Amino acid sequence: MNDKKDLNWLRRASSFWTSRIILTANNYRIFDLTEGEGKTAAAVAKAISCDKRATELLLNSLSGIGLLKKRGGKYINEPVASSFLVKGKPGYQGNIIRHYNVLWDNWSGLDAVLKTGQPFHKSHDHESFILGMHDLASLRTGDVLRTIDLRGVGKLLDLGGGPGTYSMGFAKRKVEVTLFDSAETLRISEGLIKEAGLEAKIRLMPGDFMRDDLGSGYDMVFISQIFHAYGPDECVSLLRKCRASLSEGGRVVVQEFYLDETKAAPLQGALFAINMLVNTPHGRTYTPGEMSSWMKRAGFTGIDLKKPGETVLITGRKNTGTKKKK
Repeated sequence: MNDKKDLNWLRRASSFWTSRIILTANNYRIFDLTEGEGKTAAAVAKAISCDKRATELLLNSLSGIGLLKKRGGKYINEPVASSFLVKGKPGYQGNIIRHYNVLWDNWSGLDAVLKTGQPFHKSHDHESFILGMHDLASLRTGDVLRTIDLRGVGKLLDLGGGPGTYSMGFAKRKVEVTLFDSAETLRISEGLIKEAGLEAKIRLMPGDFMRDDLGSGYDMVFISQIFHAYGPDECVSLLRKCRASLSEGGRVVVQEFYLDETKAAPLQGALFAINMLVNTPHGRTYTPGEMSSWMKRAGFTGIDLKKPGETVLITGRKNTGTKKKK
């Protein structure tokens, strides 16, 4: 028996300690305060109206985690905290951590979910979810768009595109973009798009993509991180709607978290399946093989897979087999 390996496994059971410390620090915007020259525990406690002893213990733990450094009685952001946890920085991830705080509440019901198979909704914050999706997408948009072949794509539908992060990336590449999502979501994405100065290049289309018409004449439909919220039959139905909205020879491109055909690896993909179990009636992560089979059922041909980072991109083409009239 490898005792060290067993101990590392055991420590995973208490990994929520680190998670809760980071969530709480983000809730109190501590990293905004400790940016630059840093602050003493007393100064931080005063700024956030919290107990000095409790604040000092939290700051010490953040130093142990590696997000702060303690120097001369002051706590100062380490480079990783400065880059990702200070509001206003290009790589800011504080919104997605706010969303993780919501998930903390919902995951607390996993015992009950295992009994019933039904989601457990204790908390909800739509703004932190959408802005969090923007945080994450901003880190990978460049790699994803470099992987997608945009030749011949003049008109694109970003289906369920949330904050519009990918829509903005496509628009910068001179593609005419329609961003389809709920009215509640588009109120948030509209602000981000205006902030980027791209409001004239992206059309906002509110609706429910499972029920409403998607429009037509698109050269590409981009479906990013949507399938995992639905069951297989729902995904096939959505793919058929997307195919109907495409021009002849048009393509659908699906981006999802990567899960290998065992459905047990990589770990992040397997864990995300539990996140969908907790938060949706039918969702989970899916393998490339499963999603490729749905595309074939929906009538797509030329299925192609690429893997930029931790996600997988699956492309299918609409080809009715009929010749165009000259």
